[in-house]
Amino acid sequence: MSHIFLTGGTGFIGQNILKAVLQQGDTLTVLVRSIPKFTLLLKRLGLEHHPAITAVTGDLTQPLLGLGAGDLQRVCTVDHIIHAGGPMDIQLGESEARGVFAEAARQMAGLADRIHAYRGLKQFIHIVGFKSPVSGQDLADPQALQASLAHEPPYERMKFLADLHLRQAAQAAGYPLSVVHPGVVIGDTATGATEQLGGLGVMVHAVRNKLMAVSPGGKRYWLPLVHVDHLAAFITALALEDQPETQTYYVLDSQQESPHMPQLLAEISRELRVPGPLAAIPPSLVSAALGSRLGRKLGIPPESLDFIVNRDYPLENTRRIQHKYGLDYALKGAILPRVIADLDYRLSHPSDLPVPYALGRRGTLATVENCNGAGAPILIVPGTFSGADVLLPLARELGHTRIWLADLPGMGRTPYHHQGNILAGHVQALVDAITVHNTPVTLVGHSYGALLAAKVMEQIPDRIHSLVLLQPVFHPAPSKWKYPYITKKLLSRITAKSLKAALVAESCFDTEADIPPEYVQYVLGELRSPRVRTTLAGVLAQLTRSESFELNPEQWDAGKVRMIWGTHDTNYEIPERYRHLPVERLPYGHHFPLSHPHETALLLKAHTESGRLLSL
Repeated sequence: MSHIFLTGGTGFIGQNILKAVLQQGDTLTVLVRSIPKFTLLLKRLGLEHHPAITAVTGDLTQPLLGLGAGDLQRVCTVDHIIHAGGPMDIQLGESEARGVFAEAARQMAGLADRIHAYRGLKQFIHIVGFKSPVSGQDLADPQALQASLAHEPPYERMKFLADLHLRQAAQAAGYPLSVVHPGVVIGDTATGATEQLGGLGVMVHAVRNKLMAVSPGGKRYWLPLVHVDHLAAFITALALEDQPETQTYYVLDSQQESPHMPQLLAEISRELRVPGPLAAIPPSLVSAALGSRLGRKLGIPPESLDFIVNRDYPLENTRRIQHKYGLDYALKGAILPRVIADLDYRLSHPSDLPVPYALGRRGTLATVENCNGAGAPILIVPGTFSGADVLLPLARELGHTRIWLADLPGMGRTPYHHQGNILAGHVQALVDAITVHNTPVTLVGHSYGALLAAKVMEQIPDRIHSLVLLQPVFHPAPSKWKYPYITKKLLSRITAKSLKAALVAESCFDTEADIPPEYVQYVLGELRSPRVRTTLAGVLAQLTRSESFELNPEQWDAGKVRMIWGTHDTNYEIPERYRHLPVERLPYGHHFPLSHPHETALLLKAHTESGRLLSL
């Protein structure tokens, strides 16, 4: 077991390294700026009580990182340093880039010298990036390299100078240096969640705003990608090496195993449900256009195209480590849609989930789950203009229950299913999410989500412990939603004022005062995405058709189904065929689970306590 010192532990890459190191059984000391913020992160990761983690406060730009005497003494006992500090921001200015990269490298080198003199540093692992031109040969003539970097933007130039400085320092002091050059880092192979918006997120932003009519580069060009969990596993494997050697490792797929630029942009366009690029032109021409006065108005930094390359990279050293430790490294094509959907969501909703909720995955569905939840799971399905996040107040009111809040395909963080029938695709996604779990679930649906939940129960009744229908939609929607193209146009023009007025007019809420402000922000954020607008328009069109409501309520087990109905809803009613089912009534509008989560949760918990329905 090793003692590892980690910088950048709160970042996207650092968090995954932290988890991988702990799974490996090592002891970890993490440099942080704020102990309270780091504690919050550990809670979000479910690691707040892990005995192998110690946080020390400091600053990468200060001598000996600004560590106190006790913390410095602890750090001097480490076996390995993993330096993952530094932001992913290609538009950093000169001064800031110099501080977070070049100056940080100088201070890290000084600390490494101290550790090596004290007890012998086993290895220094430095994470740089695949665009770095620095190699061991440059140590003989560093001035020539420095001169060649003069044309690079500050972000790249300072990262490369940091690479050079740490190579020089390691050679002078005599400790092994492992330089890790990852490709553009994307989400893990479980959820696809990608916190860094500066890499692939730039392309997702451009495509969803219809700013990528052409592909920057043809079939010879590609964007090297790597899953963050694959990168973290590789870095922690390096710390297992008994006799590490100074070496450079490119952690990315080969060019032959990666999508070329037209393929990648076609995949992004498909997932965002917009037309793909019409042609391919050299990246240099696109970069020049983006650097012009008109191009700068588009909000796409020309530096973002620097990651598009037309060469391959040496992978022998990397594959040797990956094969030795049985590591997975291939880009998962099936996960790429999840990565794109997650980035699309983050571009619309730049906020973190509250503790103790975390992102999950159930079948093809992205979910928000209570990490501390217990008991049989409850899967809650949102309505049309809703998603997992707007159901969080209801989830919190249910207490320490094991809850899965779903994002439907094509909305929230879940990629679209691309089936011919949008409603059938939503039902199938829910069926898959439930059947991959080994025990029955309680299924709760609101509005359109209740219609889906009823259809799911009819397909897999044995996998449904009980069913709660919150204001279910069981008859066709108004014919004004019949034409998706027109609906998409209308959705793109909705404002906060018009949205609130419509929500009251449609009796979703009694008054505008009842509308949660965060719900308005959520809907407006969702509607910024063409993926969501297209999906919503398709759902609404489907709901105008009577065949969408084909169900057999006469055959339902009334002992396992209940409805909760808001009596102030003037647009919908409970059809006669469903009135034999038990119904609880609340004096609110259609969206009562959002406006009155406490009252809704009380009814759910009352069923629980009576033993009639839920198994919370």
